[in-house]
Amino acid sequence: MFSSHEVVQEKRTSLDLSPDDSLCFKKEFELSFDIRFIPGRSIYFGYVVRLISSNNQNIDLIYNQPLRTFKVIIGESFSGISFTVDSAWLHKDWSRFSFICDLENHILHFSVNGKTIGTSPLPATEKCFKFLWGANDYQKFKTRDIPPMRIRDIKILEKGAEKYFWPLDETSGDIAYDRVGRHPAKIKNPVWIKPKYQKWEMVSSFSLNGYGAVTYDPKHDKVYVAGSDSLAIWALRMDQHTLDWISTNHQEFILGHQAIYDTFRDKLYDIFVDKKMILTFDMGRRQWDIPMPYSPITEYWHANKFIAPYDTCLYTIGGYGQLRYRNYVHRYSFSLHRWDTVHTSGDYFPPRYLSALGLSPDGRSAYVVGGYGSQTGDQMLDPRNYYDLYQYDIGQSSFKKLFTLRTLTTPFTFSNSLVIGARPGAWYGLIHANDSYNSNLQLVEGSFTDSSYQTEGDPIPYSFHDVQSYADLYYSPLSNKLIAVTMLYSKEETKEKSTQVKIYTLNFPPEKTEVVQAQPVASAGSYFWRAFLFMITIGAAVFWFFSRKKVPVVPPDPSAPEATSNPQPPAKPQFETLPPSGSSEKTIHPAVYLFGPFQVLDKEGNDITRLFTPLLKELLLIIITYTFRNGRGISSEGLNEILWHDKSEKDAKNNRSVNLAKLKVILEKVGNIVINKESGYWQFQTPEEDLYVDFRKYTSLLQAPRDSTRADIRPLVSIIKRGALLSQTEYSWLDDIKSEVSNAVIDRCQEYMRAHPLNEPEFIIEIANCIFCFDPLNEDALNYKCKSLILLRRHALANNTYLKFIKEYKDIYGTDFGKTFQEVIA
Repeated sequence: MFSSHEVVQEKRTSLDLSPDDSLCFKKEFELSFDIRFIPGRSIYFGYVVRLISSNNQNIDLIYNQPLRTFKVIIGESFSGISFTVDSAWLHKDWSRFSFICDLENHILHFSVNGKTIGTSPLPATEKCFKFLWGANDYQKFKTRDIPPMRIRDIKILEKGAEKYFWPLDETSGDIAYDRVGRHPAKIKNPVWIKPKYQKWEMVSSFSLNGYGAVTYDPKHDKVYVAGSDSLAIWALRMDQHTLDWISTNHQEFILGHQAIYDTFRDKLYDIFVDKKMILTFDMGRRQWDIPMPYSPITEYWHANKFIAPYDTCLYTIGGYGQLRYRNYVHRYSFSLHRWDTVHTSGDYFPPRYLSALGLSPDGRSAYVVGGYGSQTGDQMLDPRNYYDLYQYDIGQSSFKKLFTLRTLTTPFTFSNSLVIGARPGAWYGLIHANDSYNSNLQLVEGSFTDSSYQTEGDPIPYSFHDVQSYADLYYSPLSNKLIAVTMLYSKEETKEKSTQVKIYTLNFPPEKTEVVQAQPVASAGSYFWRAFLFMITIGAAVFWFFSRKKVPVVPPDPSAPEATSNPQPPAKPQFETLPPSGSSEKTIHPAVYLFGPFQVLDKEGNDITRLFTPLLKELLLIIITYTFRNGRGISSEGLNEILWHDKSEKDAKNNRSVNLAKLKVILEKVGNIVINKESGYWQFQTPEEDLYVDFRKYTSLLQAPRDSTRADIRPLVSIIKRGALLSQTEYSWLDDIKSEVSNAVIDRCQEYMRAHPLNEPEFIIEIANCIFCFDPLNEDALNYKCKSLILLRRHALANNTYLKFIKEYKDIYGTDFGKTFQEVIA
């Protein structure tokens, strides 16, 4: 994206395809690219691209804002090529522009979206050119007049063959590489768009009084959040957003109420199903039409709702309350002012809540996916997570089960709404683990034709406290963005009722967060060189294997490329794996740390963690943990199931091979590491003296004879004091491993403290702090830490430790900790 007239001149964006020279051709070349204007700006005049020959002959494409036309200028004259692009299309979708420069016959052809727009005589020029986009400082052609635009997929062909290709899909930096020959293009003041399709941006965070309810108006691009004495209106205008407040008459909203915006009547409603109540907000008078009476806790938590185009009635489906899950369909007729319960037919729809619902584009059906409930509706009779997708025919009042989604290791439920119609045949929802308070919302894209789905974008932090929290997902057709809203209510027993609201946006369509560095696209001729380099790589790996004496020789797997290594390994670095307690720790390198934040140090001790893309990081962690946890590794099928479950066997194998090759290139910087397939399992192989892996050391300590001596616990403490296993990393496959490690560490540490309660209080405090990394509410750790602090006469610190503990205990469990400070230290 090019920064334009909205910023000062020196901040405007420029792109030079050949910063150090020119690009040369023989007889003819074609330049093509996609362009899209940024909506909502006031000035659009300026140069899109300038082609400057080595004899200073210019070919310019310029946008004339008053006439809304593009013009091609050659030298100091209009070429006669002038055209318009529909304004709505130009701002909302991509257009393909193409120059064909016939240098031999001196003719310029120009086309838009494959249609020839015009031709023009081309003066005799040299055959080498500069390609300058947006602002530039090149000789007499310097300019700062550029339209606010987005550019992608720049291609230059010669004789019909692709010579250069810049997708411009980088996510950072000021260099873009072409995919054919790695030719660098230089960008000044770049604004990379791709992260906006991968990373949710928190655009607003605020609190309001009372128990809030949220809804979205797609006609006016507004999110409404209703509180007890105010109405927050968050408006989205293209790339800009505003937050306004309206003071309202006091309304004591009851937990469990929901809001909905009626686009047919342009009305904001609040719903409370238990009392069969509909409240209407009068925008002019800034008040709700009727008060909400007191009611006991709702029986319809997280019910789904929609207003059907079919009959413009309000419908609610499902919900939970008073230890029962619901599958009722309630309908409210605005014309008759009447509620009724719809008698449904078709497939049985088990009672549930925490489902997601969306309307089909034609408005005739509603789709409901996922949730938590039971077959009978009784919470005591086998409650479970549901992963099925149902179609509800509004006219026929019937349910039809379409299929069951593939499940993950971690159970999950959905936010309240599904986005349907933003992309043909697809639905989008936000899922989250419903067995954890510190959860995350993850966007998923599903299909109506099969049970597959895939994750998109990065996760959103979400504090899930069942009925004390709420999340929803909307799609803005005007701004082409997804909008996610989270709400967390204060506890019911809290005197000050409030709601914490956070709003996030993500450009549509979303993309996976994996960042793939630009790689050359293989042309036909390049495949020979790739095969040649591949054979050299395999030969080097085999030679290195047989030259080693401390690691058994294992033949490489012919199904995947293996890592290259130097025939002469570097001298083994010396490092201290277990620094003595009380001494200053020496830097350990090379090393791979899994306890605390994931970190990798190379041979010189440099932190190279940033080199691992999300996919490569997960691939490495899977192989390491499976290798040292079970001593065997993981099969190709296991890797496919975790990382490429949505791909065919052939595509999964290709992805596995490519990413293993990328991973091994990075690991060469670390040391003598081999990722090898042995007896059908991928393993992480390296001698202990060549590389320190804290997880390997941890497993060897846990497998040693179990005792509670000081000599046994100190090496373990030196590992775990960095933090819990992969403390900032969350994967569903990792949950069981984290739980297993946590239990083992806590058991071993508690055994030691019970055997040595008064010995070396400083060391006992260190052990207690390690336990808190894994279990912040561990009572044994609290007891021993406070007692040790008292022995060291640090009374104030002991009291602060206790106060911090009881606060966290109250926040998480919602009840007071049952022991006084005197009871803890007794």
